[in-house]
Amino acid sequence: MTKRLSRDPQKEKAILKAAIAAFGVDGYRAGTDKIAAAANVSKGSVFRYFDSKQKLYVAAVHQAMATLTAVADLDVWTASDDLVSMIIRATKYKTELSHQYPHEFALLTRVYAHDEQVPEKLRTEAFSILNTWAQQAQSMIINQVVDKLSLRPELDKKLVKRFLSITIQEISRQIQSYFEQHPEIKRMEDMTEIVNQVKTYMDILEHGIVK
Repeated sequence: MTKRLSRDPQKEKAILKAAIAAFGVDGYRAGTDKIAAAANVSKGSVFRYFDSKQKLYVAAVHQAMATLTAVADLDVWTASDDLVSMIIRATKYKTELSHQYPHEFALLTRVYAHDEQVPEKLRTEAFSILNTWAQQAQSMIINQVVDKLSLRPELDKKLVKRFLSITIQEISRQIQSYFEQHPEIKRMEDMTEIVNQVKTYMDILEHGIVK
């Protein structure tokens, strides 16, 4: 019986790092030969550790998620006293984090967007990995935010949470775009334009659009 070769954690780590970068930049069409070269291992080593490109892709998604989960500070979302500061601070933090971990964000953005390069079954599996974590984190954040709000007694709290989640996601996308266009902005004091815009959104949220 052939003895199975022991795994080298450093090689495995190097392959995953290279895979995250390659899949983030080139999508699923990234070649395993390119990944092997970036990891400084043979192509055979890639398949010895991960069996197939599909398994390597799933492992890369898991690793990207694990990396960001380990460093992300959810207190940035939950420690704010009001929705305006929460959305601004959290989106700025997310933007900065994406600059620190560009390959992880690039890969997970492709997963979230249902990258059509990826075979359908694998695409569904990868999205499920990301979506499960995102739903759990979002639920925790929204729960804590809603607990700080003085809601009208007749409102269904579940619907309020769902509505807030949808609203915050869209506003956050707009703010992230603003930060990408203005990388020089670092302090809340310099964010008057976007803060005022978010305040207007929150005023509409709290008071409606009808007299």
